[in-house]
Amino acid sequence: MSHNANDILDKQRFGLITGSKVSVLFPDKKSEQEVGLKTYAKQLANQLYFEFYDDIGTWQTEHGNNNESSAFEYYRDRFDNSVAYKPEFAKKGYHGGSADAIAELYGVDFKCPTSLEKWLDYIFVGIDKQQLMQGKMYCYLYNKAYWKICCYLIETEKMVNNGLTYPVHHDKRMIVVPIKRDSLWEEQLIEKTPHVIELRDEFYAKLVEQFGDKLPF
Repeated sequence: MSHNANDILDKQRFGLITGSKVSVLFPDKKSEQEVGLKTYAKQLANQLYFEFYDDIGTWQTEHGNNNESSAFEYYRDRFDNSVAYKPEFAKKGYHGGSADAIAELYGVDFKCPTSLEKWLDYIFVGIDKQQLMQGKMYCYLYNKAYWKICCYLIETEKMVNNGLTYPVHHDKRMIVVPIKRDSLWEEQLIEKTPHVIELRDEFYAKLVEQFGDKLPF
């Protein structure tokens, strides 16, 4: 899921490379790599210095955050009743993240798309690059053999207000896409990390130069 209110208040994650953003380190085009890394490094420096997240959420992300617990209950009741909701924040070096749910051998990240077409794309197209790398990152952080992206179909607020429902039986409303742990990817992650942190610290130094060691709140 995207950052919710608890994430924004969680100081453990400030300045860390997180699962939701790690794909920035693996650009499709090498020409885009430095620009993307600098943009992300500035965000990390700002988080670390100000201990604050800009709220850039959309109604789509709000829909996902509001229905995350429902997605968890759906998964627990139909797939694995041993799964635990919201494990502790995981951190390894300069990497960190919060899983949506965890089991003995695997973890889970829930997605709640806002249309039938987007939900069905998890069958037709599969998960996107960002979701794939988020799963790999969480495997690394939580030391799990594999991860599951679980896509849950639930009506939007607008649909509910207009009395509309999806034409999908309630017992068929979750698509599960597994992701295997990738040791080679983890080696590449560790190799790419120092440069991002170096950039982060350079931007952080500029903030200190401008505002001092810490702002008096």
